[in-house]
Amino acid sequence: MRVVRFMGEDFRNFKRFEFSPHNNVNIIFGDNGSGKTSLLEALYLFGFGRSFRPGGFRPLINSQAEKFTLFIEAKSDFGDALNKFGMARYQGGDNQIRINGGGNTKLSELASYFPVQLFTPESVDVVYGGPSGRRQLIDWGVFHVEHSFFEVWSNYNKVLQHRNKLLKRNRSNYSLSQDKFWLDQLKKYGEKITLLRKQYLSNLRKYFLDTTKLFLPNVTLDVSLKLGWDQNKTFEEALTSALDSDLKYGHTTVGPHKADLTITADGVSAREYLSRGQMKVLVASLKLSQAQLLRETTGKSCIIIVDDLTSELDRENQKKFCTVLENSGSQVFLSTVSINNLTENFKERPEMFHVEQGILKRHIEK
Repeated sequence: MRVVRFMGEDFRNFKRFEFSPHNNVNIIFGDNGSGKTSLLEALYLFGFGRSFRPGGFRPLINSQAEKFTLFIEAKSDFGDALNKFGMARYQGGDNQIRINGGGNTKLSELASYFPVQLFTPESVDVVYGGPSGRRQLIDWGVFHVEHSFFEVWSNYNKVLQHRNKLLKRNRSNYSLSQDKFWLDQLKKYGEKITLLRKQYLSNLRKYFLDTTKLFLPNVTLDVSLKLGWDQNKTFEEALTSALDSDLKYGHTTVGPHKADLTITADGVSAREYLSRGQMKVLVASLKLSQAQLLRETTGKSCIIIVDDLTSELDRENQKKFCTVLENSGSQVFLSTVSINNLTENFKERPEMFHVEQGILKRHIEK
């Protein structure tokens, strides 16, 4: 999907904005607080249904308005047909999502059209933080490559919630006969999730290793999946072994909801071995690899959002990163405070837009 027109009203400090981006690289620049990150944030909503900044939905709505509205016209990767997407969020919490003039639809349906990858100075926290962020990273890729994944994942989580309620209610008078149905369902959906994750990571690994050689040529990196239970046991065996712990804590302690992504550098944990700057290019390599895998397996192109490119990347890695972005086949939206020397990193001159006090204008160099 490639955005050909993007409009919004009453989004953060913008009363109104409209622009037609280039189908390759777009640079949005302006002073801190001007609103450039807000534009990236608005685009990100179409891929995730939430902001990448803290605070929830309320701050996204202009303080003088009852709602914000966002509208995108985009061309499919498989033809010239123009698709229209609209989103509105109200102060009361209601939201509306429409695709090609249809009725209100789900966020998951909207997200399936917009494979969005985000790079910010905080992206490195996916490695330093807890397992949930790394699970989300992998599940993003599986969701966009394997259409059955979302339904399986949703069913697993519904079953998990039901079983956890049962465990909390019946700690003192637990009945296996009552639990058997939920255990069978957990096994059914949990094994499918794990299989899809394994297949995806196996395919991703090649792209990841090739990309990291560009940025970290002297480090041997690898990535693998921790299942969420003892890997020497089947999921069924792990559920049986964990029953006492499940009853003690009142929730299911093993399963794909406990899975993690292990990243090593020269055989040891990457977060203990690499500098923060190296970790940043590692995460960039992982996400760029996901975009490449998506394009080569499905024909879909990513929308890549980069907020504050220059943070913690030296000039050499900035150049390499920009080259990979330009050649990725993705539509790129990049924010920066200053365009000085930045455009030199691209073979073709990017489209540039300037933001000042909530006003967006196309920038034409003299």
